[in-house]
Amino acid sequence: MEIYNINPNIRYAREHNNFKGARYTSKCYDCRIFYICSGEGRVIANGKKYNFSTNYIIFFPPRTEYRFIIDSDEQISVQVFNFDLIDEYFRDLKHLGTPKKDEFDEAKVPEYKLPKEFGHIIVREDFFDINELLGDCIDIFISKPKYYKEIASSILKKSLLMLLTEENSLGKNNKLIASVLEYISKNYADFSLSNQMIAAQFNYHSYYLNRLMKNFTGKTIHQYIIYYRLRVAKDMLITTDDDVSTIAWKVGFNSPSHFINTFHLRFGRTPYEYRQIHAAFE
Repeated sequence: MEIYNINPNIRYAREHNNFKGARYTSKCYDCRIFYICSGEGRVIANGKKYNFSTNYIIFFPPRTEYRFIIDSDEQISVQVFNFDLIDEYFRDLKHLGTPKKDEFDEAKVPEYKLPKEFGHIIVREDFFDINELLGDCIDIFISKPKYYKEIASSILKKSLLMLLTEENSLGKNNKLIASVLEYISKNYADFSLSNQMIAAQFNYHSYYLNRLMKNFTGKTIHQYIIYYRLRVAKDMLITTDDDVSTIAWKVGFNSPSHFINTFHLRFGRTPYEYRQIHAAFE
């Protein structure tokens, strides 16, 4: 199979905002992607240890044996995808599950040859610009608009190709931006969070830091703050009974109306509608 044949069939797509490690080693039937939105830990995969932290992405081909280990009590947020790389199984949306290593059934593995580029484990760090793509893919897969399978498949395909083509630069600026993103993740609820405050925290001019942020993430600092607040709000809409006004204050918006308008502009539905769609999915 060649790269141009890729047309992913997504079987499972969710963001887990309280991701936990397992006490046993699992073995996957289909391909897996884990994007670490926040937090850190390690995974043992096919006998090798990989440390991970915020903005890491991990790809497993079928038959990978793995175990995630989370040592701290910190909440880990991870986007998880289970999928095939071809559309032969497009009518089959059944989640194949993740059995323990000793309960693995070889007959359940979808039959096709993987392209050599995806025939092995891939672990990449500082992979900033794929996070929002994967978030959009999850939303579409869950809300199921017209042609959702095709749309979600095309987004995941783009993400997979980016995984192969983007350079994994480990320079000073990557580490700086990673630190900025971590700072935002810990301070997003502060109404006064701003470009100037963040620039002062890292002892850089706000214009320079904002330009770096735009180059690495595709967003200005302000745009990323709003993006992160909305991401946290989506999780709260699904996992809590807090009303919309309470959520607006908790994630750092200065008024419920501003939150509702911003949410609707970004996702095409109100926070209440988003909650109802995901409640039906559950």
